[in-house]
Amino acid sequence: MYKILQINTLLLMFSSLAIYGQKKIKAIKNPVAWTYAMKPISPLPEGVKTYSIDIVTDLDPMDFWDEARWSAQVQENDFEKKEMLRKEAVQDTLRKWGTNYMGLNRHPYVELYQNQDLKIKLTTDSFQLDNLQLDVDYSDPESILGELNITARLTVHTKHGEVLLDESLRYLIDDVEGQTTLFKVRHFMMNPSFKLKFKMTKKPEKKRKLLEKRIKRYQADILEHFVIESGKIIREHYLPQSHSAYAATFGIKNKGNEALNEASENAKLAINGLSALSKKRRKTWNEAETELKNAMNNWKDMLDRTSDPEAQKLLTANMALGYLLTEQLELCRQHLIQIPQYSDLASRGFLTGNFIYYLKGLDAALAVKEKYGTNATLLIR
Repeated sequence: MYKILQINTLLLMFSSLAIYGQKKIKAIKNPVAWTYAMKPISPLPEGVKTYSIDIVTDLDPMDFWDEARWSAQVQENDFEKKEMLRKEAVQDTLRKWGTNYMGLNRHPYVELYQNQDLKIKLTTDSFQLDNLQLDVDYSDPESILGELNITARLTVHTKHGEVLLDESLRYLIDDVEGQTTLFKVRHFMMNPSFKLKFKMTKKPEKKRKLLEKRIKRYQADILEHFVIESGKIIREHYLPQSHSAYAATFGIKNKGNEALNEASENAKLAINGLSALSKKRRKTWNEAETELKNAMNNWKDMLDRTSDPEAQKLLTANMALGYLLTEQLELCRQHLIQIPQYSDLASRGFLTGNFIYYLKGLDAALAVKEKYGTNATLLIR
């Protein structure tokens, strides 16, 4: 009887351990934020202070609502005069977009239209619709209609004709599976009458014209996209930039993780201390690096010992953050790709506070460092 009781006691002990081992992990999220200061990719030559912006395009910057507002404001019955006024409105819109999106807009640079030191020019191509599909399942929003090819060219010249920048831009449609040139039924939210008309049209050229007419409703958005992207490129090349980054250090609420939680909390305070307004909380890089490396030793030790997938995920994200901030980008990338959710991160939605939110922030920060390299440095107060 005594032996049976001993065996039962041992079974209960092992059962309790198995249940504890299967206990759901509850994460502790410690938000962190830092800033990268980025030097210009190719600083402008000395003496350059003035510039002009020219947008050459057949795309109409006035969308349906712009057109409606303009028509309501302009009371003109003469057709030719009204057309002239509309052209002036289009040029005015282009000038505003150029100034707001593509301008250097920083001392000592000034926008001029004559005798300028720098000429910034954006030229767009016309719509190209390729690989049109004649047989389309209109009940399936994923059905592909064809391919949309629209490009633009951004150039920057000095007043002496020297080419400082020459880049090609391509318009890509935002999609849950990543950006693409393929356009689908759902991208155009086609109304029933258009679907029927398009379906009944058999000749490819007539189908093309119907699609072109439909797509032209989006040309203002496409043109604005080109202008905005051009502005980003110009600023990256010629002006100092900053990028605010965010992520989190993770702990585990379950008992027995006190050392992990302390390490993650200390790492959080160290990272946030780099840009803290309070002198008491502020950290130098040497201080922050010491705390971060101590935490990484703890994270790595736990990661080597745990077999729990949830704990592995949290610790791997911690290690990726540590490697990023200590400039070990390859190791950061290697750890990120080990996280299951990372494989389809772009298509995942997120809510403030959850793991995906912080993983997206970490991935974006890594992309900045990979793009700018040593030109992107931690901004420390």
